[in-house]
Amino acid sequence: MTITKSATPVKHICFSITHHGFGHGAISCAVMAQLQALAPGIKLTILSTIPLSYFTPRLQQPFDLIPIGSDFGMVMHSAISVDVASSERQYTQLQQEWSAKVAAEQALLANLNPDLVISNISPITLAAAHNLAIPSISICPFNWSQILANYSNDPGLTNELIPLMDQAYASVVKALKPQPHVPNPKSLNELAIGPICQAGNKQRTALRQALGISLNTKIGLIALGGLSVPMDLSQWPEKSDWIWLVDQASPAARTDMRHYTDTDMAFLDLVFSVDLVITKPGYGTYTELALAGTKAITLARPDWPETPYLNQFLSQYISCSEIPLEQLVKADFNSLIDKVMATSNPAAPTWHAGASEAADYILKL
Repeated sequence: MTITKSATPVKHICFSITHHGFGHGAISCAVMAQLQALAPGIKLTILSTIPLSYFTPRLQQPFDLIPIGSDFGMVMHSAISVDVASSERQYTQLQQEWSAKVAAEQALLANLNPDLVISNISPITLAAAHNLAIPSISICPFNWSQILANYSNDPGLTNELIPLMDQAYASVVKALKPQPHVPNPKSLNELAIGPICQAGNKQRTALRQALGISLNTKIGLIALGGLSVPMDLSQWPEKSDWIWLVDQASPAARTDMRHYTDTDMAFLDLVFSVDLVITKPGYGTYTELALAGTKAITLARPDWPETPYLNQFLSQYISCSEIPLEQLVKADFNSLIDKVMATSNPAAPTWHAGASEAADYILKL
């Protein structure tokens, strides 16, 4: 009688990814891509309302996307302004529906039957995984309990919901914290890892050919991490030998502005191919800028808990400066551009790749 060893079962990982801009997607995609490279047979299921078009160019092997999301993060007036009152109302509703939402996600996970759940950074998903005794990991520079506590003193949220969120976040096998991250004194189960981002392709010449412009023309890109900021582009001061790739309809009179989709180039590649990016404090874009060595002007966001850690990180690697939103339409905006462009980048990135560290930890687990 011949005894044949059975094949090793395919491991199944379920990623829950918050659609609060694209920063959570950027971190998760970098880790998922590394997992696919190291373990090509692994099965990935993504739970997220981030569109399929975001994931497709970032993941080279098959994955399943279920377009649901239990996590809204914070309600925003714009990419740099939190709507605190609406956020508190949403979280009060979440508090009232907590048990029902956990039960619904629990039923979904039970049907999917993954070997591991990774959350970036829904507490509902983690609570559901815990109830099913499915091992879980969180990957994020912060959690929503920290962010909510920073903005709200509502007694119901402080005394009831935030403890529920903290309990869910504490249920993980490990909280992987990519640098730069917001310190969390409540967490005793963290593992600091290197920055997480994906590398784009530098296509400076191809970009200029696609736009039909001279190789000497400089290109600026608006990159606000999937969230919008009200900008009157018609009032932006014009700058000789510069064009702007914008994320909204450009004024007809502005021949120096083009929509970024006109390039037919992946957005990540644009970040690596332009001369300057106008952005706001956000993990995904900041780490990509640092890796690319692309200089930046970042919108002031003083109330966001990540901002001091992100700005300190970015300034280590590239020439960058902060600007209030209203200054974008002032004449001295051009002077700031000149200053940033004339300043050399401080250093090339030398960090350990957090995505590799995260993938190694996950596969060992």
